[in-house]
Amino acid sequence: MNIGYHYIWDIHGCDTTKISFEPDVKALLHALIAQLQLTKVKAAFKQFQPKGVTGFILLEESHISIHTWPEHQFAAIDLFSCKPIEASLLKPYLMEYFKASDIQFSSLKRGSVPTPYLKQSN
Repeated sequence: MNIGYHYIWDIHGCDTTKISFEPDVKALLHALIAQLQLTKVKAAFKQFQPKGVTGFILLEESHISIHTWPEHQFAAIDLFSCKPIEASLLKPYLMEYFKASDIQFSSLKRGSVPTPYLKQSN
């Protein structure tokens, strides 16, 4: 049994207009959580000068975050969730949104619970 899933996207060759400013980056993360049917708790974003953004949305299921480097045409998105999702299916959406040249996706199963620690019902 796994108690968490960590999904990671490294997005290369991004359209810099999509990753430079907070409103676009914020809209993207909110669109992703809606598409994945996750539940927002609270959000925080930071606009860097002259451009670049970092953002974090706390979810009931855990969190999603992004950090952008417009000067390198690169964005990194991490999603940690307590429920498995079809995160790999987001690649076409992210490719189109960012007009990216490449996306590297990986996922990890977190917190594998050994059998002796599983709660047993009486």
